[in-house]
Amino acid sequence: MIDSREVRWYRNFDQPSPLLKQAPSAVAFLLALTTVFLVPGLAPVDATLMLLSGALIAGATVFAVLLRARGHFQGPIVLLIPLVDFLGFAFFRAATGAGQSLFATLVLIPIAWLATAPGIRQVAVVFVLSAAMVFIPYITHPPENSTDLLRGIIVPLIYATVAAVINELARQQRARVEQAERLASERTRALRANEQALAQLRESETRYRTLLESHESLWAAITAQAVIATDCNGLVSAWNPGAERMLGLSEAEALDDVSIDRFFSPAVLAALAGTRPGDPPSTPAEPSVRALFELANAGSTLDEELEIQTAAGSRIPARVTVTRRNDGAGNQQGYLLVVTDETRQAEVARMKDEFVGMISHELRTPLSAIIGFLDLLRNDPEQPLADQQIEFVDIIERNAKRLLALVGDLLFTAQVESGRFPITPHHVDIYDALRLATESARPHAEGEGVELKIDTPAEPLFVMADGGRLGQAIDNLISNAIKFTPRGGRVTVAGMQRDGAVAISVSDTGIGIPKAEQADLFNRFFRASTATQNAIPGVGLGLNITHAIAVAHGGDITVVSDEGAGTTFEMRLPLAPPTQAIPVVQRG
Repeated sequence: MIDSREVRWYRNFDQPSPLLKQAPSAVAFLLALTTVFLVPGLAPVDATLMLLSGALIAGATVFAVLLRARGHFQGPIVLLIPLVDFLGFAFFRAATGAGQSLFATLVLIPIAWLATAPGIRQVAVVFVLSAAMVFIPYITHPPENSTDLLRGIIVPLIYATVAAVINELARQQRARVEQAERLASERTRALRANEQALAQLRESETRYRTLLESHESLWAAITAQAVIATDCNGLVSAWNPGAERMLGLSEAEALDDVSIDRFFSPAVLAALAGTRPGDPPSTPAEPSVRALFELANAGSTLDEELEIQTAAGSRIPARVTVTRRNDGAGNQQGYLLVVTDETRQAEVARMKDEFVGMISHELRTPLSAIIGFLDLLRNDPEQPLADQQIEFVDIIERNAKRLLALVGDLLFTAQVESGRFPITPHHVDIYDALRLATESARPHAEGEGVELKIDTPAEPLFVMADGGRLGQAIDNLISNAIKFTPRGGRVTVAGMQRDGAVAISVSDTGIGIPKAEQADLFNRFFRASTATQNAIPGVGLGLNITHAIAVAHGGDITVVSDEGAGTTFEMRLPLAPPTQAIPVVQRG
């Protein structure tokens, strides 16, 4: 391992200071000076030039010390040192015999320093200085022969050539150093990027393990529902504990080439495909499985109440959802089925309907008897009632009839829930039905201080409907509108033909219904918060019955309401074909 001192040592030679570069010049001058004084026959020719050269070398060395102290390692100012050294060695050469001097080559030391600086101009500087060094002494001592003159030309060229070689080598070395530094920098960045990628990979691996553990825990915890994954051909590829409990196959058994259509009867799959059992298949390969996956292939979700059969052959009611299963790139890998056992819910609904039906039947008989005996009591000629008694009888009869109407509604909703909702369609003029319902409700509206208007043209508009049930639906809408409209408000009943259907609308200027509650309006026993807050009587059956009547006639009903600004219910029914010549039957 390299310690800090070795690092500093290497750094000094990687980027040498001006003082370190000046050291060879100073040491060489001292050695040359010592040689001049100690070797006989080398006495200085010119003591003044010798002193001047010493002063220049010493000055350059002091300047190098100052630059080292200030941290100036590069720049034009540093190149002043080799220039001064060159002058110092030039004077030393002149002092020791000029062209005959033993120390003429000392100038190579500052020449090498100058030549290592960037730029070819340093070579020109060396040539000029070398030429000056050779020719300046000729001013006072002209050359004695052609050899001396030729030396004045050859020496600068040699020194310039040496400087050019050094300059090129230095340039190549700088390029290699820069390339090495660039490569080192790139390797450093790549190493850091690799370290970051490795850290991210480790973090992703940790997250993946956490997600995998959570997924496995969640997968094992889903026991109330069967969650099944299949491939594109319907073969089971994943089987959760809920599927084991519900369908009676272990995971190992289910993954042994079991097709999902094993758990659906041919009748159920044929119904999904819109065919009957025994009909020829509409597709050549596994039409039953394709029928199950048809909506998922179209990008939708199958969400149906279907009967499924277990491995033991028993059948249970269930809600089945089927969706596509894609990989991260969006390519389809198969399908995902979620099966919820509806046995308990179906049994609760059946028991509830039986209870409602039983209670309704049990209440209807005594209420009918009460109303009958009240009529006998009121009309008994042998024992006429006093005025106050007649008033009491009227109150009893009115409330008994109210209870009887409620019992009728309960029986009706029980029939709707059980699928035993009978209707007898006739050719009915919708405008007559609207006018009759409006006239029937007008006394109620006047008693509540609500204006009741009807907006229908005189021409007939026919629908195929059960007149009694249709009238019941319209009565419910008008009665609700009057009930939820404050005194001084207005209720408008309208009918029209629109988009090939008959639209019946009942609008009011009443208290309105909150947006969040409008989706539940047609549920049995549901009452809006505005009704309960304003203590408006009701049990929440009227709209449920109206919706059931509209659906039974092949239509639907929608609501638009703003709280505090009124409500509009619109019931749409199919328009009766004009070719049907069925006698008009009014409701009654």
